[in-house]
Amino acid sequence: MNLSDNLKKIRKDNNLSQEQLAEKLGVSRQSVSKWESNVAYPEMDKVLQLCKMFNLNIDELLNQDIKEVRETKEVKTKRNKYLDDFLNFISKTLDMFSSMNFKTKLKCIIEQIVIVFLLIILFIGLGLVLNVVLSKLFRFMYYTRLYDLIFDIFGAFYIVFSIVLGIIILLQIFKTRYLDYYTVVKNKNIKLDSNDEVKNLEKEQDKITISKNPSTIIIRDPKHSSYSFIKSLLNLILYMIKALELFIAFILILILIFQTIGLVMSFMIVKTGLLFIGCIIIVISSILLNLIILHIIYNFIFNKKTNKFKTCLIFIPSVMFFGLGIGLIPVSLKDFNYIQNVDSNYYVEDIKTIDMNDKLYLDLTQDIEFIETDSDKIQIICRHSKFDYLSLDISTNNILHIYLNDNGNFIKELKQYIDDLNNKTIVDYSNYKIYIKTSKENIQKLKENINGYYDRIDDLENDIRYYLNRIDELNKEIKSKDEKNLQLENELKEKTDKLNELQEIINSYIKDENDR
Repeated sequence: MNLSDNLKKIRKDNNLSQEQLAEKLGVSRQSVSKWESNVAYPEMDKVLQLCKMFNLNIDELLNQDIKEVRETKEVKTKRNKYLDDFLNFISKTLDMFSSMNFKTKLKCIIEQIVIVFLLIILFIGLGLVLNVVLSKLFRFMYYTRLYDLIFDIFGAFYIVFSIVLGIIILLQIFKTRYLDYYTVVKNKNIKLDSNDEVKNLEKEQDKITISKNPSTIIIRDPKHSSYSFIKSLLNLILYMIKALELFIAFILILILIFQTIGLVMSFMIVKTGLLFIGCIIIVISSILLNLIILHIIYNFIFNKKTNKFKTCLIFIPSVMFFGLGIGLIPVSLKDFNYIQNVDSNYYVEDIKTIDMNDKLYLDLTQDIEFIETDSDKIQIICRHSKFDYLSLDISTNNILHIYLNDNGNFIKELKQYIDDLNNKTIVDYSNYKIYIKTSKENIQKLKENINGYYDRIDDLENDIRYYLNRIDELNKEIKSKDEKNLQLENELKEKTDKLNELQEIINSYIKDENDR
């Protein structure tokens, strides 16, 4: 960056033509043109005149980037203004409190405490509502790390947001309620000797109150102007909202990707008729709604104006078509077959055999049906979907757990669902049934073991309740004895003090006797 570039910039920034600048410097327009073209160089007195005219030093004008210099100065000026406003706020607050009587001070302090208390209640209530809403929205991610991460991010954001917003509200209410009415202006040259002068001052301000000191006037700020440091806190709130919206936009973009995948996959169920049409309408309208929200977020983040008419013109039909698509789905499903019977051909049979153990228990969290046979072995039969497989596990305490595990073939499972839909069939693949075939004696023994197991659990629960009650009783006894010990300690201290007093009396008496 050289003089020619800087000269062009500062001239344009100040809305000056070459002729106007030349007239201010007392030179010809051609001279200014040569300077800006880097053909000629101004004399030192003209350089000093330019520096004085545009509030620059020689190094800034000749060597540095004027834009960067001004931006740096603006940042410093803004920071200084924030600091000055903050210090001014503190000074005015101290002046206001010094001019108040005790009753008014007490009223002001109590009022601020009440406002803080109400804000805390408000933000806690709002936080609980948001917690319920978010838990409902992200219910599908329960017990995952992503669920905890999202809640941690929103929780930290909400805490910072609440604190900053609460400070802004408190300061603005304090300013409006008190500082705007008790802004102290001290001017020794003001003398209010007549009512006419007071009336003239009242015309200039909305409200004027005269204090006991004739040189002090308390003036209300009619515009309720805000301090720069409060505006900076508001800007912080705005940036936080933009950051939150940016996070929401990221989630919406991920949803948009899945919506696009869903749109493509919808054509795989084209044979379903109305169901296909309903799904296409839902996906397209949801994509439009997603794009509208992303457009609004984009305009908000980058401070661009949103055309409300065009947005509504797209938003309202999208919502209507979304509702239309949802309405078509139940209409189309009335012609579908719904299969839940595990004995149908959509389910497979899995058989496993184990040896009988006299200490074997069954995990009865599943619905199990017993079937008598002549075999001494235990045959476990499970009717389940073709996408699962049966597995058994006997724990160290002889409890037999029966599991259904997913075979992990997602593509095959998805293809089966699509084929079922195209055949106008809906199968409940989550349904299953467990049968246990063994001898009558084994069935009786298994049931006895189960009953004995639950009886022992009941006994253990009773023992736990007994010991908990006993612990409570012992805690009460300890508390009672602690109180008694404290009472005895107090009595001991009183008697010790009394003994010390008697000892002092005796010592004093002995001393008097010795003196005699």
